[in-house]
Amino acid sequence: MYIIIAGAGRVGFHVASLLVEEGHEVAVMEEEEHVLEDVGRRLDVKAILGNAATPRVLREAEVNRADLIIAVTNSDETNVLACFLAKEAGASVAAARVRNPEYSGYFITPSTSPSATRRLIRMKSLGVDVFINPEFEAAKEISNYLSGFYPTPVENFADGRVQIREFIAEEASVVGKSVQDIPFPKPCVLAAITRATGMFMASPTDKVEQGDRVYLIASPDCMVELGQIFARPHRPAKSVIVFGAGYAGFLVAERLSRYGITVKVIDEDIDRCRGVAARLEEVTVLQGDGTDRDFLIEQGIGAADAFVGTTDSDEQNILSGFLAKNLGVDRSLIIVGKPSYIPLSEALGVTVAASPPLVTARKIAHFVLHGGAVTAAFLGGKDIQATEFVVNPKASVINRQVNNVELPKDSIVGTVVRNEEVFIPPGEIVLQSGDHVIVISPISSISNVEKLFK
Repeated sequence: MYIIIAGAGRVGFHVASLLVEEGHEVAVMEEEEHVLEDVGRRLDVKAILGNAATPRVLREAEVNRADLIIAVTNSDETNVLACFLAKEAGASVAAARVRNPEYSGYFITPSTSPSATRRLIRMKSLGVDVFINPEFEAAKEISNYLSGFYPTPVENFADGRVQIREFIAEEASVVGKSVQDIPFPKPCVLAAITRATGMFMASPTDKVEQGDRVYLIASPDCMVELGQIFARPHRPAKSVIVFGAGYAGFLVAERLSRYGITVKVIDEDIDRCRGVAARLEEVTVLQGDGTDRDFLIEQGIGAADAFVGTTDSDEQNILSGFLAKNLGVDRSLIIVGKPSYIPLSEALGVTVAASPPLVTARKIAHFVLHGGAVTAAFLGGKDIQATEFVVNPKASVINRQVNNVELPKDSIVGTVVRNEEVFIPPGEIVLQSGDHVIVISPISSISNVEKLFK
């Protein structure tokens, strides 16, 4: 696919690096010359200097042949206009980063009389096929963790009949045991493991270590029982302290308060505190430093069920999350702009590190699917992807057992879904046309996996 990215900030750069790694042809448009030069040095992309919302720059990017344009500059208006112009010029699909939630709504034109026809204007009429709000998605991820029994991500496949869920290995029943020796109470496949040294595909002989993040493939009704052998379920949070009264902090506080959770927001900036206090009457807002040990103790940090760091500084969020954990908070969650900080955060005991660039990458994964694929999701960072393929009638894997399919190195078939039947593990299943096959593989191997099912 030919994909154009407007904006080379953290989100734009991360998405571009992912798409290049997957083998797509990528062009990046950026107004700041030094930022563009950095992208050009680090990535094999076509670098174009200029405003993405101008016809000249779009022509230089050959927008007329683009399969997808992703506008992720810091300006909502620039992103929407770039998408509109791109679609008018012939781009197939346009995705815009839009932080202002009002832009995803609609506008009804006034009428001259009660009976006159009025036009309904939606942003999709301006060429925006999908809205991406990284901070909102990260806030939603965090609030979902805190309102559930397991503070870890879950991805759905095959119309919800299959899930891939992350669990943290804490129980003695699995720690120190090899994958093949774990007494799983329900059918499942352990697909991948993440630890301080990185993420890797799990083999039967790999041992699970304390604190590992493991990715299980199973039916949704099996997940709770499977999760119990790795970690004790947490009760949903009742009280949460949020450090940071900016946009992300406001979104987290708003969503948590909607769930009936008692929320306390702290920030050093008095104006941001006043802004949140005016908009969220049910939330307690205090001026203070979330990295100040004495202040956190004074605010009852030890009695809180969870702490969430949402400031604009990754370093502050990591430090405050680490401090909260050491002061007795069971669940410490943070937002980090740099995905590379996630392993460091987890090594310091942070329960969940949500990254807006990673959330954006997951959001667009569905728009850069390979031939025959219907769903895709990244596990952990961006190194390993779960892809749901539909077996083509002419595919080379037809009438072959899953065990006999020659997959690329470090790739596995986790599940086969045939009509309403789910096969986990699917080793002896003979593949048929129309089967949905969920494959876990490194990003670099996806194109080779795709060839098997076309």
